[in-house]
Amino acid sequence: MNKPAKIISILILSASVMAGCGNQGTTDSSPEGKAPAAPESVEASQAIILQSLDEIKWDEVKDPLIEDGMITKLKAAIAAFVSKDLDQFHAALSPTVKTEYDYLLDQPVKFTSIAKAVKENGRILIPVVGERLNKEEGDSPDKRYTFYFDKDKDGTWQIVSID
Repeated sequence: MNKPAKIISILILSASVMAGCGNQGTTDSSPEGKAPAAPESVEASQAIILQSLDEIKWDEVKDPLIEDGMITKLKAAIAAFVSKDLDQFHAALSPTVKTEYDYLLDQPVKFTSIAKAVKENGRILIPVVGERLNKEEGDSPDKRYTFYFDKDKDGTWQIVSID
C-alpha cells in the first residue's frame, strides 16, 4: 500500500475508533445529550498528517557544506510548506524574497530527504527531495526543490531562492 493510502486508512480507522468510543453508557438520544467533538483530537490528527509529510531525518543530515543555521532555516521552510503557513514561510526566507515563491505552497509534497549540497559562486545549493501528492497524468511522482543559500551583510545564511 502506498503512503497516501496508508494515511487515509489511518484517518478512517482513527475516526471509526473515536466514533465508537463516544457516548458509551448513555441512553439519551437527544441532540443536547451529545458531547461536542474534542478540538484537541482534531488538532492532533492534523498534526499527525502534517508530520507525515515531512519524513526527512534531520538529525542524519551530515553534509560538510550544510551548517546548523541552514538546517534551522530549511526546517522552518519545510514545516511551512507542510502546514501551508505563509507567515512562517516568509519568516524562513530572506527578507529580500518577499512573496515570490508563495505559489509553491499550493503544490502538496511529502518531503523525504536532503540530497548532497553543492557550492556555486559563494552560494550553497541544498536539494530537498520529495514525492508529488497530486499526481497528474504525465507528471513524475518525484519532486525536488533546490534551496539557494547566500550570506547576508551580517554573515548569516539566508534562503534567497528556490528552484
